[in-house]
Order: sequence, then C-alpha cells, then structure tokens
Amino acid sequence: MGVFCLTLRIKNTQSMKKYILFCFTLLTIVAQTATAQDLELPQPSPWAQVSQKFGLAQTTITYSRPAMKGRTIFGSLVPYGEMWRTGANKATELKIEGTVMINNQKVEAGSYSLFTIPGQTEWTIIINKNTELWGTGGYKQEEDVMRFTVKPTATTSTESFTIGFSNVKDKSIMVDLIWETTKVSFEISNDFVEQGKQNIETAIKSAENTLGLYNDAAEFYLDYNLDPKLAMEWSKKSTAQGERYWNLYTLARAYAANGMYKEAIEIGTRSNTMATEAKNTGFAQTVAASLAEWKKK
Repeated sequence: MGVFCLTLRIKNTQSMKKYILFCFTLLTIVAQTATAQDLELPQPSPWAQVSQKFGLAQTTITYSRPAMKGRTIFGSLVPYGEMWRTGANKATELKIEGTVMINNQKVEAGSYSLFTIPGQTEWTIIINKNTELWGTGGYKQEEDVMRFTVKPTATTSTESFTIGFSNVKDKSIMVDLIWETTKVSFEISNDFVEQGKQNIETAIKSAENTLGLYNDAAEFYLDYNLDPKLAMEWSKKSTAQGERYWNLYTLARAYAANGMYKEAIEIGTRSNTMATEAKNTGFAQTVAASLAEWKKK
C-alpha cells in the first residue's frame, strides 16, 4: 500500500496534502485491522476435543462448549423439535478410525458432522457427511449417513456442554452428550475379531522374532473363544523359543481350553513358580486362581 502511495505523481501541493492524508488514514485502518486480527481473547464457547480407543477402532469428537450462564437451555435457548449443532460455532465433528457400527448400521472410517434434534422425551441423533458446516446453515438431509432416536435421562446439573465417553469395553463405547440436567447417550461398537485374525496372519508372515507374537496371537484366540487347537499350536511355538512365566501361562490356558486339565495344571504350576521368583505377585495370583479352577475339573 505504501509503495502504491509513493509511486503516484501528484501535480500540485494541495493534491499532495490530500493524498498524504488519504494514505495516512488508509494505513492506520490497515494497521488497526491487523492488530485486531492478532488479538487473542477468551472464547465464550471454547473449543474441545475428546478421543477414545476401543477394540481396533478410535473415535474423536471435536466441538465447542457453550455454558448455561443462568439460562434455561433445553426448551428455551435450544428449542425442542429443532435441529441443533450440538455445541456452538462450527458443527460438531465425529471422526471414526476403523469400521464401526452405530445404531446397528455400519459406518466406514472418516469424518462426519453430529447434529441432534432435542425433545422432552426423545432425541434424534443425526450423522451427516458434511463436516464444513457452520452450525446448521447449509445442512442437507440427503447427506445424512443415518438418523435414529434415543431417550434422554436426567442427570446432575452441568454448567458447560460436555461430550464424553463411558462404559468403555473391548468392543464398544457409549458417547454421552450432557448439558444442564439432561444426558443423552448412544453406542458405537467395533467387531474387531475378523480384523484381529487378519492382523495376526499378516504379522506372523512378516515377523522375525515370533516368541511374543505367537503368545499374543494365542492369547487373542483364547480371550475370544476362537480356535483352541490353533491357540495351543501357537503357544507351543512361543515356549519353544524360550520359556517365560507369561507364555507358559498362555500354554496352560490353551491346554485347559482343549480339555487337557492335567497338562494345564502342570504347566500352570511352573508358570506360577517362575512368576513368584520374578516377584510378579499380581501375575502369580492370576495363575493361582486359574489353577484352583482347573483342579475342580
């Protein structure tokens, strides 16, 4: 801007004075604008992000958190029966890593917007493909991935709108939307067993040190009641490379899963002794509890 002002040719003094005044005013406005753009102040609805890993999936939610500030929220500030951005500012974003199920519908990995329609006795949850919306402006129902309804429940008063995760399990989590005295929840699940089996197959083909890998694979098959014979085969391959109290215990579990309790007790006892010698009291107690159950068979 300054270069532009200086390169013009001014024919008389009066014009020069007016032109200098114009340039000074313009530069002042530009400077003030730049200063305003750099100014950082507390936001009334601050940005927040929560993330949760479960199974072979991960869910991350990015949103803004408005506060009650003495106001009545649902049925007033947030009307019943109308679409809500589920927060403030830009529409709330739901990022999925891995393939999951929401409301018994498959949702592929990707980013989605999360909207709701609050109601006194029922809320509508909306998962939409467009993540660039500011609030509900520009929303198109044809871009919905799904809509489903849930029942709200009463909770203790919460000043700031909060999204969190609860009841975290191997295969599922609950997403909780909480504000004022209302809580709304829905489940996201991840059936990871088939993916886990594929991951094991790929890892065994490419791994060099398989002592721990074979043990982990056997544990996975035992934990989820898959193929006990294959679990025992992998356990034996692990212990053949070196006996540790943890892979001996996995082998003992594999014997038990195949109904071979005598062998399970023998191997389990060795595992318990080694864990005790290693001063891993917690692990030794776990093995002892299994031994007690196997001796009843």
